[in-house]
Amino acid sequence: MQIFSAIAANALLFASLLLVIGVPVLYMTQKNPADRRNGEIKKIEIIGGVWFHLVLANGLIAEYVAHQIEGVTGYMGPLG
Repeated sequence: MQIFSAIAANALLFASLLLVIGVPVLYMTQKNPADRRNGEIKKIEIIGGVWFHLVLANGLIAEYVAHQIEGVTGYMGPLG
């Protein structure tokens, strides 16, 4: 399961790098900046959606891996 966690973390890193580099490049290379639904904006939205879902998947996988490791217990509250 740690392999899946590493893959998810690397995919999230790659998507983040794509956004950091891709957003300014796609904004600067718009063919028609007045059209708010052009192809470049759609690409930014798609990459952002993939990034958001990778964040969710990475959080779920990391939480699962943390609970599989012995000795890791969750916070049980103040009365716990």
